[in-house]
Amino acid sequence: MMKITIFSRIKKFAADARKKSKGITLGEFTQSYADERHKEGEKMYEGRCGSILSMLKHLETFGGSNIPLKKVDVETVKQFIDYLRSAHDLHKNMKAPGKLSDSTIHLKVNILKSVLREAVRLGLLEENPFDLLPHSYRVKAQYRERTALTQEELIKLSETPCNTPELKEAFLLSCITGLRKSDILSLSINDIEKCDDTYYIYKKMKKTQRWLRLPLPEEAHHILSKLHAKNGNTPYFFAHLSPHHLGEHLEVWLKDCHIPDKHITFHSGRHTCATLLLTQGTDLYTIMRYLGHQNINTTQRYAHITNQMLSSATHLLNYQLKGLAAC
Repeated sequence: MMKITIFSRIKKFAADARKKSKGITLGEFTQSYADERHKEGEKMYEGRCGSILSMLKHLETFGGSNIPLKKVDVETVKQFIDYLRSAHDLHKNMKAPGKLSDSTIHLKVNILKSVLREAVRLGLLEENPFDLLPHSYRVKAQYRERTALTQEELIKLSETPCNTPELKEAFLLSCITGLRKSDILSLSINDIEKCDDTYYIYKKMKKTQRWLRLPLPEEAHHILSKLHAKNGNTPYFFAHLSPHHLGEHLEVWLKDCHIPDKHITFHSGRHTCATLLLTQGTDLYTIMRYLGHQNINTTQRYAHITNQMLSSATHLLNYQLKGLAAC
């Protein structure tokens, strides 16, 4: 077994050397960069690998994937950024793909920057063209405040029918448990365990590859029980829910519920969970563990103080300091 492994490495090294001598292209190097970041058990178009491959698709559409890596310069980068600013989403399943958002452009530009940084590190490129990029081509991410549903809006949404019932159950489950979309869609009966009359979700999170053990709220258990009874043989609760068009279906459902003024995405369910826990007086460290965050700084970005809490805090302070000015 060891001889086979060593032989495979030598073979790969020789192949890489041949590519260098012939001139590896930007597309080939980007594909290799993505492959190295593919995690075991993860689909190719998920996680970091998926983000790189998504950028590569745009690179191919732009016509830059066949450029020899050593010839990639600042003009190549500028032209690619110009292309992204007018490009449309390349997802095949979208009925009416819109233009890329500033945040998406920012993400794809940063991925290309990382790819070229790695090429410099490996000695395949003399310098990173991004170091020479004019200020006018610097792409900034569009800041958008993390939005969440209020408790009243969540109740209203739960009472509103959805044309895609499994989407409704998946989104409500995210609001209740705080699980990410990737973990909701891959959730199976094997991830549920019972201990001392309490049900738990015990699952390795796709994004972080860390294990999460989460007590299952009663309402979440009810949703999963109903899905399991309906799905029959498959162990996956959302086996029939496609990840494509979720945003479009969610937008329609929100409009039917007359909640069109907030920018709500599927990930807002996770933020809703954190915000509701915070408004109920749960401390940030407990929320950090509940969401499976690795540090408190991440949790603080999610659990911003709501206007309602600020108002309540002000009234409390006024009550406690009443009469102080007269002293």
